Amino acid sequence: MTRRPVLERMHHEFIPAHGLRMNGKHHEVYFSDFRKVPPEKLRTILRQPVQTA
Repeated sequence: MTRRPVLERMHHEFIPAHGLRMNGKHHEVYFSDFRKVPPEKLRTILRQPVQTA
């Protein structure tokens, strides 16, 4: 799965549903090297700063 659909859901579904709003740019933490790991095994943490709405 690419990160784009996950970001879309996080930004448009999860954050509003929990009474939050985005506060800054998201950033990504990569646990896998895309050059060495098959796509289905890639692991990334997506972080989005939020604050209460």
